Amino acid sequence: MKHFLLMVTGIIFLAACGKSRTEKLLLDKRWKVYDVTPPRTGVYDVDAANQAEELKNGFYKNAWFEFEQNGIFKADFAGKTDSGKFKISPGGGIISLYPLHSDKMYEQIQIQNLSDSTLRFNTLIAKFDMTLDLKTE
Repeated sequence: MKHFLLMVTGIIFLAACGKSRTEKLLLDKRWKVYDVTPPRTGVYDVDAANQAEELKNGFYKNAWFEFEQNGIFKADFAGKTDSGKFKISPGGGIISLYPLHSDKMYEQIQIQNLSDSTLRFNTLIAKFDMTLDLKTE
């Protein structure tokens, strides 16, 4: 029983470290989108590549995200700023975005890579699975 409790405590500690690491690297910065690509699956999909290029040069052109300490995010797409709530998973690998006045999730960001100045994540919007690459401003 003692070993089981130690193992559970260790798992909780590691999960908390993942979330706190993500918070430390992610929060209170403006993240600007610089690339949009379909996820790498090993097979080149011309339609998906074209759709990603259209999003990069349209909806995501000059787009940015900000995640604040108070659990609020702001995002700007095509010159229109939006805001809402966000929650980081215990392991730190998933960020769930919610409308400001609701608990209904409308997007999940799956972090692929996060450093002090770069962020890469996968997301699914309007049935299009894509990868966004961002840098801090």
